[in-house]
Amino acid sequence: MMMPSGMMGGMPMMAMRGHMMKIMFAVADADGDGALSFEEVTAIHKRIFDSVDANKDGKVTTDELQAFMRP
Repeated sequence: MMMPSGMMGGMPMMAMRGHMMKIMFAVADADGDGALSFEEVTAIHKRIFDSVDANKDGKVTTDELQAFMRP
């Protein structure tokens, strides 16, 4: 059965994006206060950076970024 364009499992893409944003917010909100502090945002960015920096040299190259983005 084909799904209408822009649908994913029956959920419209915009609703799915909103749902994913809520999940990402909840993960980033480490203290659960319903708001993101600068420290919480910085911690998430550091975790992402560290995941992309494959050789752990403190720098991210285009090769590392492309490798990280591959499925």
